[in-house]
Amino acid sequence: MGSLSAANSKLCFDVFKEMNYDHMIENLIFSPLSLLSALAVVLFGARGDSASQMEKVLYLNELMRTANSSNSTCEQDTGVHSHIQALLSEIIKSSHSQVLMASGMFAEEAYPFLPKYLDCIEQLYKLKPENLDFKNNIEEARLQINSWIENKTKGEIKNLLLPNSLTSSDELVLVNVISFRGTWKYAFQKDQTTAMAFRLDEVTNEITYEKLSNWIGSANMKDTAVVLYLPQLRLHGYYEDLTSILAALGMTDVFNHSRTNLSGITAGGDLRVSKIIHKAMLEVIETGSEFTLNNQTSKFENPELFKVDHPFLFFILHKETKMILFYGRVCNP
Repeated sequence: MGSLSAANSKLCFDVFKEMNYDHMIENLIFSPLSLLSALAVVLFGARGDSASQMEKVLYLNELMRTANSSNSTCEQDTGVHSHIQALLSEIIKSSHSQVLMASGMFAEEAYPFLPKYLDCIEQLYKLKPENLDFKNNIEEARLQINSWIENKTKGEIKNLLLPNSLTSSDELVLVNVISFRGTWKYAFQKDQTTAMAFRLDEVTNEITYEKLSNWIGSANMKDTAVVLYLPQLRLHGYYEDLTSILAALGMTDVFNHSRTNLSGITAGGDLRVSKIIHKAMLEVIETGSEFTLNNQTSKFENPELFKVDHPFLFFILHKETKMILFYGRVCNP
């Protein structure tokens, strides 16, 4: 699964770089893992150049060639999709309900899904693609998608798609949402939470996959006591369409009606991806899973002081799989 974590990280930095062009001075958050899983569902049914472009942008091309074949009748040459699903299952299970993730695929009724595709996507990704009447009843389609999201997120996300979010020309719409409510191992003392100055300096964005790999390498990671000053974080990132960002990275054919080849999804294959809607939510406050009366750093000499009073980049990494769940930038908490 190591190659999947590399693909996840590289996609993360590519997408962040494109997002940064339009959000230079704003808070920014998204989930590269959640986005990767949503696009993998399309990749499963992509063929020809459409598949090649997706594999390249998602950094799965080498993995698709070298991964061991799966015993599943649903695999297309390799076990990549089974590996992705195994990662998702492990992360959700180990998060103890802190991570909530849902992906939906909705196609215009004129493009019925192939029965084999439906069976395989449900088997591999626990997802049931649906056909909706975008062409003749766009408002009803919007309400159905909103209802689906509300149900999947247990009421946490309501009315995600606003009126006019969809159009009658939409063909294939991907909806992807993820939320994380972080709990520290040791709770912060709420009576010590206070207002403090936060400098609005410019934050560097020159983070690469190589730098990240070096930082989180076992040789550079160690337990140490830290006196931490951190803003409460309640971040929401909503992107009503990521197709332009992915097209800028080289994934173009699946968005072009005359060039798309999704013949593994629907007969004819001329179905195009119209919209990729992504929402990421993160909440990190004082709450902890363990409470102590004594300062946890008191048993250490000279603990490190880490005061986050200026703009910063952050990521949330699943330690066991090395997958980046969230990546973002805080300019104004």
